[in-house]
This record gives sequence, C-alpha cells and structure tokens, in this order.
Amino acid sequence: MTDLDTDLNTRPLRIPFVAAVHRIRPPAPACEFSAADFTATASTACGVRIIRVAGAGRCPTAGWTLTLVAANPGVVPHPEQVWLELRETPPSDAAARVLTDVEVETLIEDSAANEVMIRFAYRAPITVPVLEAAQVGVASAAPGRWTGRDAR
Repeated sequence: MTDLDTDLNTRPLRIPFVAAVHRIRPPAPACEFSAADFTATASTACGVRIIRVAGAGRCPTAGWTLTLVAANPGVVPHPEQVWLELRETPPSDAAARVLTDVEVETLIEDSAANEVMIRFAYRAPITVPVLEAAQVGVASAAPGRWTGRDAR
C-alpha cells in the first residue's frame, strides 16, 4: 500500500458545494418536427442509387440553421436503414421572436436502404420510408413539406 492509498482511504471525501445553480442556462427552445415534415425519395441513374432526404422544422425564432449529418458512420447494424442526425443551431444574435419554417436537405448514396431514421438531440427519433422515384412520379423532386403543418 502506498502513501496515496492510505490518504485516499483515511481522508473523508470533500465535494465542493456550488451555490450558484441559478447561473446555469436552460437549453434554447428547439424547433418542432414530425414525420409528416420529411420525405425520402430514391432515384437510380447509371447504377448509382441516390436518396434525397428533405424536410422542414418550425423554429421559435428567425435565424436557425438545420443540418442533416450521418449518425452512424461506422459499422451499420441495420443496412436497410440510413441513420441521420438533425443538428439545430440557434441564431448567434438576437432574432425576431416569430415562428419560422426552416428547410433542410441532404443527398445520400445507398443501394439497400428502405427507410431513414432521423435522430434528434432531445426528442425521440422519427422514421421516414424511402420511396422510389418511379413510385411517386416526377412531383417527388419538390415535395410539399408543410402538409402536416397546415392541418394544425
């Protein structure tokens, strides 16, 4: 046993008390999403299958930025799914407090996926089925993203 072990075993553990809990900022209010706000359309050309994932979120102020990034760049446990993470960046300066629809889009090369799972930082993920361009026709190039929002 070393002197360090003796000191650790005999000394009482002291945890500093932090009284300034009120200084911790709550997270910024996030944008709202639903599965109806997203589409995933696959098209194949020259033997390459490209999936276009597009959608929108309703953000609490103007100036938000939305980005879709790969959520599982390593070994894929479910090859029939593409996992994306939606990252929300609040405005860096004071913005107008008005509900704003913000669009997001990404293109993915994948030969086997039939659904896209979109993960969020602080809410449950949503799953969007991948529709082949032949199934949805030419109109899939510009999907109506706000169908679910108009029904509110």
